[in-house]
Formats: sequence, structure tokens, C-alpha cells
Amino acid sequence: MQFPVARIGRSAWPLAIALLSCAGDITLRAHGTEARRVVELAWTRDHITRTIAANRSELGLNGSKAPEDMMTIDGRSCVFGDLFVFDVDDKYAFDIDEDVDVTVTYAPDRTQRFAVAWDRNGGDGYGVSKEIAPEAGARLRTATLRLDRARFAGLGLLNTDLAIGARGGIALCDLTVARSGATKPTATAGRIHIELQDAGTRQAVPARIGLYDASGRTPLPSEQALLVHRYADETRLVWVAPRLLWPSANRQAFYAIGSYDAQVPAGSYELVVTKGPEYRAVKQTVQVRPGDTSRVTVALQRYINQPSRGWYSGDTHLHLMRDHAQDPAVWGMVAAEDVHVGNLLEMGNIVTTHFRQPAWGKAGRYLRDGHLVVSGQEDPRTTERGHTIHHNLQRPIHLPASDFFSYHKVFEESNTQGGVSGYAHMAQIFNGRRGLALDAPFNLVDFIEVLQGGRLGVDNWYPYLNLGFKISPAAGSDYPYYGPSLPGVERYYVKLDGAFDADAWYASFKAGHVFVTNGPMLDFTINGRGMGEEIHVARGARLDLTASAQLNPDIDTPGQLDVIVHGDVVATERGGRGDRITLQKQITADRSMWVAVRANGSRQVAPQFWKTAAIADLVRTERQILQDLLTAPVDPMGDLEAWETVNVLAPQWERQKYLLRPRVEQANAKYDDILRRAGSRRSSAGQARLESIGLAIAVGIALVFVRGGARRR
Repeated sequence: MQFPVARIGRSAWPLAIALLSCAGDITLRAHGTEARRVVELAWTRDHITRTIAANRSELGLNGSKAPEDMMTIDGRSCVFGDLFVFDVDDKYAFDIDEDVDVTVTYAPDRTQRFAVAWDRNGGDGYGVSKEIAPEAGARLRTATLRLDRARFAGLGLLNTDLAIGARGGIALCDLTVARSGATKPTATAGRIHIELQDAGTRQAVPARIGLYDASGRTPLPSEQALLVHRYADETRLVWVAPRLLWPSANRQAFYAIGSYDAQVPAGSYELVVTKGPEYRAVKQTVQVRPGDTSRVTVALQRYINQPSRGWYSGDTHLHLMRDHAQDPAVWGMVAAEDVHVGNLLEMGNIVTTHFRQPAWGKAGRYLRDGHLVVSGQEDPRTTERGHTIHHNLQRPIHLPASDFFSYHKVFEESNTQGGVSGYAHMAQIFNGRRGLALDAPFNLVDFIEVLQGGRLGVDNWYPYLNLGFKISPAAGSDYPYYGPSLPGVERYYVKLDGAFDADAWYASFKAGHVFVTNGPMLDFTINGRGMGEEIHVARGARLDLTASAQLNPDIDTPGQLDVIVHGDVVATERGGRGDRITLQKQITADRSMWVAVRANGSRQVAPQFWKTAAIADLVRTERQILQDLLTAPVDPMGDLEAWETVNVLAPQWERQKYLLRPRVEQANAKYDDILRRAGSRRSSAGQARLESIGLAIAVGIALVFVRGGARRR
């Protein structure tokens, strides 16, 4: 299938920028724009119908934001860049299963070490070769690689089959593809019919499915599998990254709602079905006989029922486009991972907006069978101040380019709309800490996305807890980035006292009744009070902590449960052979404090936590970060969509950073006030005020935050 993309020839970079900047949104689908760098080149070869320069291949190789070029070398028409993807002519090879030889002709003096990736049968669904070192001594060289079990079913970026990538670039002058012809004739077909049920309710449910023949090959899914979005692609097969729950060495899967029916070659199949960490995984063998229908009912058994305990899961960070609010495929993908609230984020940069949503407020919500998808935004986002997220908005909030760095205006408007706002990506990349340093002292930040990409990032969260700001933890997959991930691989659980209600859920999240996890389910109380509640005790009072972590054995076994006070581990309980660890600890409320509990799986490595420093040191750090915000040089190529923003970001930053000086001065004044109040409290005695927030991660953490106040005499 052909997709309209930007086309370039010689002097590629200026033309690509002109197309992307002047044309605005380049429409690839009715439902949105392409958020990847995609430039189709006028460079084809035998059996190659399309060549695209890109920053991702979706086949295990990634590139950069650097421009490509076309040049003539030794009389050959060559393309230069760091990642190219190729569409093999379907008439020559489509959905095959055989070894294929690929011969690459390159110019050694313009080429770095390179690798080839391909759409492959079995395993991850793609293969990546070893890197090839360029062989000097000639204007042009060739290298031939054998691609084992090539499939060429268009599962790469925009239905492509091959990719060639080189950090630093490759001058590619020819490419040939030669089949071995070893693909076996398709076996006589039969049918498989799968019914998906919740074992407790016997209700039909969505789920993630894997179906593999004896060689690990996945038959291409039928139209009953959900057609899901991956950037501007629409695909039925998704990759299940190693950090996700999946009890098979074969890692291609698809989604279905309630049932799945398909014609497949007769034979023996491995069937795998999952539905998030609250359900046990199913793995069984199915025989499909020629001309017959094999019927399978998969009853998914709950391991734990978090909603019955009042805990409902969410994913802060999903980039899934919808044409209409009631999109069954988008809903089905989120519900199949048992995510109760899927926040679908428009993604804005200083030039345009990707992953657009069709409606906002209640009109943008689609609630079905207890699972909700709802519109939100990741905007503003820059490499100078980080990426921000805003949930539960009544309407989108987009700043003009001339005011794009004034993040506080979006936070303030979000608060007016009843939104919940925070910082993405653990505030570790894109200089998110600078944005936090400027926005946190004004009590504009409700949460930080501390768990993402299989990593727990607390270095940019703990300092603000230590400074007395009540900022909740959150977790999101950032689908389809980070791996790619899938919805709910990292998630946060929010506590409700009654039945599920979207408004109550967001209010409880904002109040701090939340923990984050990628596996362990946490319970945590202090003096019988749960996560997010406030407790007032006399200074010197005894605090009774009870914590437990429970972990689905299909994911891992609990390894360790820690109690952490101001960054220091004060108690540890190690796991045994069961699926739960329980820990009880008594501490004294001799000062204002925050307390965390952390649960790790036995195969996980515990993250390193930031060491609590004195208030004076914390304030000094925040002041330096604010100074860096105003003085550090701009890095326009650090922007995630630099090919769109490079000509706009730097000049706008130079104009607007001076407008932030008054805001920086106000923030510094607030830090000074914290410093003064901290000094006055050192000699005070009286009441301690305890607030609990919860956090968890697969490694899992629960946090209790204690903010003490002195009773005046």
C-alpha cells in the first residue's frame, strides 16, 4: 500500500524542512499525521518499490534526525543517511519463509559500521544482522548478508520489509535482493475459532493473543484481529517487548475483542493469551485439522481483583489517534491490557500537533465495560523545558509559537478546567528538571511520570518531596515509543471508595491516592490510614507501618520489600517461595518526613535512590537549574521532531527566554521562603502532619510522604 510522504532529491534537508514547515500537517490518514521522520526518496532498484529515509524502522533499527542526501559516486546514484527502509515488491516476495541474500553496495569513505534489519518469521518478528565494518581500498565495495527466515509481509514502517542503518551514515549505491526459493507450499487449511472470557463472570473480554506454528511462525491475522495504530501505520501484529508479560519465545501478538476466527494452515499451534498483570497468562497447544474448525474457549482467570479493592489502573501516556470518540479498536487495545483509564495524548511541538483527538471533556470519553479512553495532551514540550502532560481537559490548550515556552499558562488553564497536570519521562530527558524547578514552587505540578521504559526515575522527584511539595507519582507506557511499548506495561492505580467514576478517579489521583507499578500490587498503611490520606499526630508519636507486595507468578516472584525514610532503607523483608511479602515496622514521628516502601521482583535489580540532602543544598540546586534555564545554549536538534522544529525553536527561544526572567525571580523568592521556614522549624516542637502518597513498580515502590508542621506556642 502506498502512503503519501515528503519526497526529496538532491539537497534534501532544506526541501524537507520546507515541506514539513510550510505544509503544516502532512496527512497520511484521515485520523492524523506522521510523528516520525519519513521522507520518500526517488531511489528504486530491482524488486525494491520504495526507499524511505526515516528515524525509525519498526524492525529493531533506529536512526537519528540528521538529514539525508543524494549524490553521485563513481558514476552511481547513491543515497547518504543513517537509516533507510525498503519495500520489497509484493509480486516478488510477500509472506514468505526462507533465507534471502541481500547485497549492499556502498562507498567506504562515506560509510560507518552498518547493519541490516528485516521482517522475519518467529521470535521477535524481526531480525538484525551483526554490524558490518566498511572495507577500505576502493571507491565502492559490496557486502552480502543472508537474512534467515525472511518474511517480507510489510511489518516495518509504513509496510516496509527491510532496513539499513549506520550510526554516522552510509553512502548506499546499490541494493539487490535474491530469494532462495525455499518457502514450502502452504499446508491444507483449517480454521481456528477462539472465544475469550473472564473465568469469573463468563463475559466476553478483549485480550492479547499469540498464535505460533511449530516453527514459531505467526499466520497473518484475519480481519477479526484489531487494526491498531502505530504512529501513522495501521497494523494487526504488534511486538511484545521482553519486559512485558509474555510466556513464549515468540513475541508477535494481536488483539481481539471477545472472539477470534481465522483460516490457518493445518498443524499444531502454540496459543498464548494475556490480559495484563491482574490475570494469569494462558498457554496451551491447539491442533488444527485440514478442512475442520478447532474451537477453543480461553477462560482468563484473575490472579488479583484490584477493582474489588477499590483500585483502578490507568496509563498516563498513550499516543493513539481516533477518528471518532467511540473508536472500538483503540478502546479494545487499551481494554485488552486491562487498563481502566487510557489517557490518549495529542502531542504538540512548537510547529504542529500529532495524534489528534476528535473531542474533549465528556464528549471525548468512551467508557465501555469499565474501561475508559479519554482525550488529553502532551503539550507544551521542548528540549529546553521538558515535556508536560495534561489530563481531564474540557478543551485542548495550545500556546502560539510566540509564547510556547510560557508553560505556566497551560498549567494554570488546566487547573481552571479541572485538569490534572504534570511532567513526563521522569523529568530526566528533554531538560524536564528545568521546567519542574520553575513550575513546582507555584504548586502547579500535580504529578511526575516516575515509571516508564522499565525504569523508575526518582532523582527528579524526591528533591521536591523533600522541599515539601505534594507531587504524586504516575506511570505511563508512552506507546508507541519506548521499545516500542504496549498500553499499561507501566501503570498507576488510583483508589476509589465507590464504583468507578471518571471524575472521582481524576480527583483521587490529584489528591495523591495512587501507586505506580509494572507488576507488584501494593498495600500500604500508616496507623491504619491508606495511601494519600492525611494523618495528624503529636511529635514523638509511634507510627505503625504495614506494607505488602503481591506479584503475579507469571511475571516474577517477589524478591524484596523495603521501607525507606528520607531516602534511607530502614527495614527490609526478603521474599520466600510465595507470591507475597509482608512487612511491619514501627517508626517515631520525631520530625517531618516522607516514607516509601519499595517492592522488587526477584529477577529485578533495585534502582538507586537519590540521597536526601539538606534544604539549603536543595534550594541551591534549584537556583542553579533556574540559572541554567536562562543561560544554557539551545539544542534545536535535541527536539524529538527536530526535522519539523529546527528552524523555529532556536529563534523563538532567544526571543522568549527573557520573558521568563520575572517568573524565575518569583520562583527563587518561593525557594527563599522555603529556606526561611525550614530554618524556623528546626527549633520547633509540637504536632507532626503526615500525608501518605503511594507508589509502586515491578520492581515496585509505594511512597508515604510526611510533611510535618510545628505547633506554635
